[in-house]
Amino acid sequence: MSLAAPARFSASRLRAPVRLPSALVMSLIILVPAAAYLTKGGSKYTLAAGAAILAVGAIAWDAMILPVLTVPATLLVFRVSASSSNLSFSDLVLGVATLCAIPMFKLRNDTYVAKLLFLLAVYEATTFLNVIYNPYRANLIEWVHEAFLVGGSLIIGWLIASRHRAAAATTAYLVGSCLIAVWAMAWSLTHHLAAAYLPLGMQKNYIGDMLCFAFLLAYARPDWTSQRIAKHATKIWAICALGMLASQSKQAMISAVVGVGILTYRDRNLRRHAKAIAAACVPMVIIAAVIVDKKLRSTNKFNSVHQRETWLRQSLQIWHLSPWFGIGLRWWYTNRVPFSFQPPNGEAEVLTSAGLVGLAGFLVLIVGAVVILRKMPKRYGTLALAIVVARLVQGQLDVFWVTAQGSIPWLIAGMCLGADYLTRVRATGDSGAALVAVGDFRR
Repeated sequence: MSLAAPARFSASRLRAPVRLPSALVMSLIILVPAAAYLTKGGSKYTLAAGAAILAVGAIAWDAMILPVLTVPATLLVFRVSASSSNLSFSDLVLGVATLCAIPMFKLRNDTYVAKLLFLLAVYEATTFLNVIYNPYRANLIEWVHEAFLVGGSLIIGWLIASRHRAAAATTAYLVGSCLIAVWAMAWSLTHHLAAAYLPLGMQKNYIGDMLCFAFLLAYARPDWTSQRIAKHATKIWAICALGMLASQSKQAMISAVVGVGILTYRDRNLRRHAKAIAAACVPMVIIAAVIVDKKLRSTNKFNSVHQRETWLRQSLQIWHLSPWFGIGLRWWYTNRVPFSFQPPNGEAEVLTSAGLVGLAGFLVLIVGAVVILRKMPKRYGTLALAIVVARLVQGQLDVFWVTAQGSIPWLIAGMCLGADYLTRVRATGDSGAALVAVGDFRR
């Protein structure tokens, strides 16, 4: 059946999108009771049961509600548990949403997603050898956690875009990011321009990284962006840029500049904003360089730069304890070695945790992902590539496998893949995908 022929398959009948007000209402209904429980704001059993019932009702009302809420939920990073599981609220939402999304996803629907999931399977297979070699609870938990961070996020992002919910999800994320940016600026101004540290676990690198992704998302203005957000996109990325400066996160500033470079180089439409974006990026580079130089010259051996140098040296010592399979994921939560830090570099973290075998799988995952996203049509692949590369840059300067910063790049990449899928379905007139694909993007 052709997509354009029968009137009975109109977009208005098939699309049934989640509107932003509905998404915000459901956010309050589900997240507020859950947050109250997790922060022990009342009777935990009553609130937990109420949150569970409301969540089930929301899923029955619209199966896509939890996947949509996963994107703004990445902005909530307070911890559910302080035990070896160390589960954050964003991880909890991601896990439940993934279980809801898997039955709705068919691997044959998108070859790009299938290839990325295959790369993830290679990485998971190599690190599973470490799980067998180092059998303890935190090791197994982190192995599953990393599969959800990448694979679950890709599937959820793809479904969000292919079911026409990307506008609601990204709008909620950008609005939340702007609020955090304003909060960070206010905090920094009231604390003598110090690096922003906000409540609920929002330290400076988390703030900077999350605002970096919002900055790139607003600057790229993908096709699925709502008209209202697209109209104010310049204001949004400007606010996020100021928030990054307030956070004083060096890795966020550097990764934002790299991401902007990719977007501007590959998308001619964005070059008309070159002067405005340069006005935002140049101060980031200067401030990052000044901060690094100041800390390198400092006699304080415990500042962030000198401390990272120490941790990298100690990481090499730990790696030599088990060169091939590592000493286990999340080893810093155990007493297996006399150190208790998470290595401030993605490769060093994998090398100590899963050894040379795990590092080989990790390189297959990240290098393969960059190659696949680079081969995608530029209309959607450019944003996905910029976001993932930005995260890889951040992972060279700080921890890589971490809660929200580890999931949001793959969520956005999944949305880019889902949007590309819809474009291909419209172009080929695939009647089998008509119920999923009918609808218009903002041009």
